[in-house]
Amino acid sequence: MGRITRYGMTEDIVTAIDFGTPAPGKILIYNTSDYDIRIGYARTDVDSTTGVNYFTLLAGTQYVFDVSSSIGFLAQNQQLFLNSPDGNATIEVWVANSL
Repeated sequence: MGRITRYGMTEDIVTAIDFGTPAPGKILIYNTSDYDIRIGYARTDVDSTTGVNYFTLLAGTQYVFDVSSSIGFLAQNQQLFLNSPDGNATIEVWVANSL
């Protein structure tokens, strides 16, 4: 079953999102905005002034990650931090699993 959530992000405000899932499945992430979004394991990783260790979710791009019970994908058991340093952004997350 899983869950579908849409997050509105204010420009340059770090947001924490729980991507955890208790069962195998997929995580679909869609950056529906016109601005890139930084994603990282710590708040300081995505900060616009100090962040250097982040992955960029490009504007208008969809990402799909496989999730299993034995192999982590991004941060299966913790939250990740996101920031849109250049403008307000929207991200859609679908955690699809077998529960």
